[in-house]
Amino acid sequence: MHPDPPVEEVYGRELAEDGCPVSPGDLHQALSFAWEAVRSEADPNRYGGVRGEGAFWRAFLNRVRGRLDGGRVSEAAFDRLALHFRNPSSWAVYPDVVSTLDALALRGFTLAVVSNWDSHLPRLLEGLGLVDRFATLAVSAIEETGKPGSAIFHRACARTGVAPSEALHVGDSLAEDYEGARAAGLAAVLLDRHGLHPSVPDRIQNLSELTSSAILRPAAS
Repeated sequence: MHPDPPVEEVYGRELAEDGCPVSPGDLHQALSFAWEAVRSEADPNRYGGVRGEGAFWRAFLNRVRGRLDGGRVSEAAFDRLALHFRNPSSWAVYPDVVSTLDALALRGFTLAVVSNWDSHLPRLLEGLGLVDRFATLAVSAIEETGKPGSAIFHRACARTGVAPSEALHVGDSLAEDYEGARAAGLAAVLLDRHGLHPSVPDRIQNLSELTSSAILRPAAS
């Protein structure tokens, strides 16, 4: 799924209302800086766990705004942003998702979510009509550990009753999904919707490619 409208449009609107008008280019740079800082901290529990999410997102938003004008995001702006992104109507499901999940389920695959996300992901998936398609959800804020560490992959495997060597992980982050899953002993496919990693051998640009992928044939036979 993806934010609809896009994150930068929502942030730009709320920052402007909060007294920080910003150009799309500057906001893009500030968001990129903030996420790189988060990743560089290598915190396996990056969202602060269920009890620490508010503090994480406040720090993240203040890092973004601090990069832009040296200020801090007001509580009112924080509350509006939190409410927006916790609403399923603020997200859209890619058109290839439901048909691919259903096709894989018909072929006997057990499906699971392994995600670096805050604790509201299960409610979002429920609101979007997706949650019942998965046997388990391993969400970093709830698990208090995340990708690319091995623990969250291994927990999902244990809950679905398969060994890591029997599992395939599909995700759109080269480091967290593709490399993290492989390091944990799973097979991995990189979902590269925008063609950013042409040199990765196990790469798809659309989820529907999974149903015809050679990597699935031994498991489905």
